[in-house]
Amino acid sequence: MNCYRDKVVLITGASSGIGRAAALRLAGYGARLGLASRSQAELGKLCGEIEGQGSHALVLPTDVTEAEQVRRAVDQTIEAYGKLDILICSAGLSLRAYFEDTTLETLERVMRVNFFGTLYATHFALPHVRKTKGSLVAMSSLTGKRGIPSYALYGASKFAITGLYEALRIELAKDGVHVGVVSPAFVDTPLRTNVLGPDGQPWPEPPAPPFRIWPVEKCVDRLVRLIARRQREALLPAFSGPLLLLDRILGSRLGDRLLSKRFPHDNSKPPS
Repeated sequence: MNCYRDKVVLITGASSGIGRAAALRLAGYGARLGLASRSQAELGKLCGEIEGQGSHALVLPTDVTEAEQVRRAVDQTIEAYGKLDILICSAGLSLRAYFEDTTLETLERVMRVNFFGTLYATHFALPHVRKTKGSLVAMSSLTGKRGIPSYALYGASKFAITGLYEALRIELAKDGVHVGVVSPAFVDTPLRTNVLGPDGQPWPEPPAPPFRIWPVEKCVDRLVRLIARRQREALLPAFSGPLLLLDRILGSRLGDRLLSKRFPHDNSKPPS
């Protein structure tokens, strides 16, 4: 896609999963990258792969829950490249546990990473993306469009992202800034093996998703297309859109019953 050549892209959560796969894809298209994540070692490996493709990447060790670190990552990207065309907010934690069983510390941690990590990056990147009439993109989830048992807080963090970006899309339309949200179902990333339980620790055995797990490359397909076409939303799978509409038309009753069976409450083991 020639539309990405020489574009400057800052990606949070770039060391693994969707963020990592997106970085490699965009590097192949000729983009120049700022790679933000807590794992400097993994970022270094990724940077080596990107430079092996003939592109350029900047390693930016960053904890997205710390506003000052996020500001520094944006500033260093501008210092290195002189501009910022695209922000991709991909940093996140997954939590699968019923709300009443989960500690407040765990709930707050997930909200800090998923929502405030996106908010901070967007806040600091916005003035620069406005100058280039570029794109602000956030990774959300289908749990950010429909309440699901055992994903109450994770879903709430994604609903918050969706609400923030929907408002920004309207606020920034006059400035020519593209604002988009990618909302996938279960995706095959390392996040799947590090799903947090109610105590804030990963489940000893990752909970088995009751629905299909999609390849990470399929999610990246949706992401790069959303940016290239300046779309407001991309869903994975695409048929989830009509299903969500049907669910609302039916008053959510059928969906509630189905989801209650697929995500039962059991304190003794992970939901499955």
